[in-house]
Amino acid sequence: MKIILGGWFSLPRLERDEFSLLMRQGVRYDRSLGFRLDSETDLEAAARTIRAATGEEVELALRCFVCGREACDGCPYLEVCDRKKVSSLCLCSVHAPDTAVFELYSKAISESIPS
Repeated sequence: MKIILGGWFSLPRLERDEFSLLMRQGVRYDRSLGFRLDSETDLEAAARTIRAATGEEVELALRCFVCGREACDGCPYLEVCDRKKVSSLCLCSVHAPDTAVFELYSKAISESIPS
């Protein structure tokens, strides 16, 4: 099961204890959108809980900070990257080779900070 950090995803119906544990681990839940892992989530614990509840391996992926698409697909560092511990300020394969990456970061950061 691939979960993009910061994105909504669905899970099969969970037992009350499993659901409660995920909420204590910082997983967000919205009845109409599903579940979401974000910066407040204990990612290692939540991944273990989801794996135990579903019986599926959990693969975490990051979003591109510039465009919002998945950043991990095609990343040359994928094999050595611990997505539970790295910054969420990654770039996708479209934006990573861009020579104007600093300008892209600056623009995206300035747009994300409330005035």
